Amino acid sequence: MLFPKSYCLAGRKNLMPRYAGVAHVQWELPFPLRLPEAAFLCWEPDEGTATFVPAYGVGTFAWSRTSPLLRIEDVFGVPGRGMVAIPTHDYRIASVLASGREILTAELTRGPNGGFTEPRPYAVANVFLCLRLADDQWASNTIQRATAVLNNVLDIYRLITLDPLARGINGQRDTYYTLVSLARTPPDWPEGSARDTLLRLEELRFGTTIGRDRIHQVGANSYDDLFFGGLLPTDHRDLFARIVDARHEIEVFHVLVFDAIRRLKRFEWALAVMDAQSAFEVLVATVFGEILTRQGVNALDIEGLLAHGGRFDSLQRRLVEIDRVAVAEATAAGEPARRFLGSSTESSWRADLYRLRHRIVHEGLRDVTFDLAKRAVIAGLKAAHAVQDLRPAFNRRLMWSGSALDLPHMTQSAGRLSRLFEA
Repeated sequence: MLFPKSYCLAGRKNLMPRYAGVAHVQWELPFPLRLPEAAFLCWEPDEGTATFVPAYGVGTFAWSRTSPLLRIEDVFGVPGRGMVAIPTHDYRIASVLASGREILTAELTRGPNGGFTEPRPYAVANVFLCLRLADDQWASNTIQRATAVLNNVLDIYRLITLDPLARGINGQRDTYYTLVSLARTPPDWPEGSARDTLLRLEELRFGTTIGRDRIHQVGANSYDDLFFGGLLPTDHRDLFARIVDARHEIEVFHVLVFDAIRRLKRFEWALAVMDAQSAFEVLVATVFGEILTRQGVNALDIEGLLAHGGRFDSLQRRLVEIDRVAVAEATAAGEPARRFLGSSTESSWRADLYRLRHRIVHEGLRDVTFDLAKRAVIAGLKAAHAVQDLRPAFNRRLMWSGSALDLPHMTQSAGRLSRLFEA
């Protein structure tokens, strides 16, 4: 690693703390950074200054059709019958650079144990933190501090580059291996700022003994994330068989729900809340647009009514009108009238989803737990079901109902290690 050149501290007043040591936290990031392998003095929440040093490598991401770790019976409950067809040839995929040089970018392999491999450039993030104490508890909050440093670095990097692959991480969860080492400062080092100490990194020696001056944290995964609950139960299989023989249009509402549920599993809980609220708003807009169409309003006028400044440009106005139409139709048919506004479902939606989404968007809330996010998605699903269920004309052709609205299969778990390397 390249460190800034040391400079003499003679003559400085000893008004600063004397740091007992420096911690080195290292992660492998599943994306490269376009920064030189040099030291950058950067912000740090506790002592004001840390050092960030990127390094680089090229690894291999691989997929195989079989696993030496897990049997088919462990997942599906029955022995596998084998594939109908297995590739019988190997292939190499090459890319041509602007210079005319060819480089290999993937290899596909044949046979039952085959699959593919592709090179994956990555960055090694090295964060150095000053420690006031180097006793037995020296590593107590180093990962938390280093995570704050790294995410600040990555946020600035993304602002400058608009890199689509770079992203922030949770240092306790989003790495498969975390290495933390301690270097104790020599007793004759004078007092000084964190910057003063970090500018002398090349004079330090970091420990390698696990449990004394080095710790490591290994990432985890879970069986639940390898496969959800075995084969579908009989009623679900019967439903699948009944409707799969026809073409079905998946609505934008459905897509946003899928996104919200996927984000629950990817630990993107604040974004899951935003997708769930967007799904509900799209469902309301769709139902309301269909009401206007049945009333004879043409598409261009509908667009104007729903646009900003239009008569029905807000979610609340659309819900009021949907309730009004639902009550009018039920009364005309001699049926009990039901409303969404004022219902217990609306109360749950506002408490669990709408207000939480407001805090995320308008207050910058990012620390959302899995339980809060799941409750929010469930509230959105139940609100959407309640709106479309007010009248038969509001019904969607495909809609979740019953116990499915409670997402019983969605539980918090460790996730899959491979998710860290997904774009």
